[in-house]
Amino acid sequence: MSIPAIGPVNLPPVVSPIRPVGAEAGGAGAAVGGTSGPNFATALGQGLEQLQHLHSTTDAAAVKAATGELTDVHDYMIASAQSGLATQLTMAVRNKAIDAFNEIMRMQA
Repeated sequence: MSIPAIGPVNLPPVVSPIRPVGAEAGGAGAAVGGTSGPNFATALGQGLEQLQHLHSTTDAAAVKAATGELTDVHDYMIASAQSGLATQLTMAVRNKAIDAFNEIMRMQA
C-alpha cells in the first residue's frame, strides 16, 4: 500500500479585521471630534460585519465538509481558526469597553 502524495496548500489571502480607527481620519494626530473619517460606531459596525462574514464562511465550509463537497479540509480549518480568533478579539474589545464604561461610571463628579 503506497501513501498518496500531498499537494501544495493554497491559503486564501489574509483579510485582517483589525484596522486602526484613526487611520482614515489622518492617523493618531487627527483632531479629536473631527468630522472626517469614520466614527467609533461606524468602525464597530464594520468590524462586526466582518466577523459575521468570517462566521458565514466557516459555516459554509462546515456544511461542505459534512456533505462531502469540501475537497480540502485545510480550507475549513483555516476559516474556523480565523473566525475563532476574530470572535476572541471581539470579546476582548467588548470586555475592555465594558470595563472602561464601568470605570467612567465610578468617577465622582
